[in-house]
Amino acid sequence: MPDLGDARDPEFIRRHLDTLAAWVERYHHTEVEGLERVPRGAALAVGNHNGGIMSPDMFALMVAWWRHFGVDEPAYGLAHDMGFRVPGVRELLLRVGAVPARQESAIALLRRGCKVLVYPGGDIDAFRPASRAGEIVFGARRGFVRAALRAQVPVVPIVSAGAHEAFHVLSDGSDLVRRLGLKRLTRIEVLPLVLCLPWGVTVGPMPYLPMPVRIRIRVLAPIAWDLPAQAADDPEAVARCSDDVVGAMQAGLDALSREGGHGRRARLRALW
Repeated sequence: MPDLGDARDPEFIRRHLDTLAAWVERYHHTEVEGLERVPRGAALAVGNHNGGIMSPDMFALMVAWWRHFGVDEPAYGLAHDMGFRVPGVRELLLRVGAVPARQESAIALLRRGCKVLVYPGGDIDAFRPASRAGEIVFGARRGFVRAALRAQVPVVPIVSAGAHEAFHVLSDGSDLVRRLGLKRLTRIEVLPLVLCLPWGVTVGPMPYLPMPVRIRIRVLAPIAWDLPAQAADDPEAVARCSDDVVGAMQAGLDALSREGGHGRRARLRALW
């Protein structure tokens, strides 16, 4: 992209915000708390990824974010390459502030004073089996830490519960991906077996109709390290910083799980 993020269109976001809000708030009954914890200036927001490619909690966070900070606030999100290869989808992603998920893209935007949202777990988190719904699954993906260190900005952890019940992942198919060598071709690491509406059982990252679920999202306290930018080249320092973030997020997600009030059952109770 010649001018990173310049295709973001605040007027487009403003025109469609109420429509998007009606879906996420009425259909899913969402709750987002803690946005006041987001610091001023550049920051890297890091979330857990739920619900596959439909990601209902991502849209819930976007709505809450735009309402809290305003659509003119320079905020961007890193998105998987696949979305930018689809005509129509690419233009939509660019207009709402998405950029291809590259560490250098995040650093460039952060150095411009922007806020950037990233889901480091990507497909392995978004398609984790239902049995692991309560886990933060980032694997060995630590590029977000390197970006934050190189740009010298804080990380803002954000945890979400409930959205992973919008479908049911039977298996992530990661073993099959490795055997077939699909990662080299597609940058995906999973080939999930999913039970979802309206298709029934599907294989692969397919669009689907999310089941209505109650979604709870919590912004946690920012994490900043007293480390120089060069620490991004130190694997041990990066691993420690990653552990700080993942540990805080797992504790935050555990707290949401204990409190309850999310998922399919909570959404059904709200209807009665």
